[in-house]
Amino acid sequence: MPHLSPMSWLMAIVAFWLVMVTFTSNIWWANLHTFETNIPNKMKYIQLTWNWT
Repeated sequence: MPHLSPMSWLMAIVAFWLVMVTFTSNIWWANLHTFETNIPNKMKYIQLTWNWT
């Protein structure tokens, strides 16, 4: 396994942090309303059980 440089570790941490922020931000959860017209029952059930606000 090749040795990773400190910059590679830093980029990996930043990339992982950006992914986590994207999927846990209120902006991503607010976009769920766009799917309500397609699958109203299922998405409303998910919003009721995963109410993270």
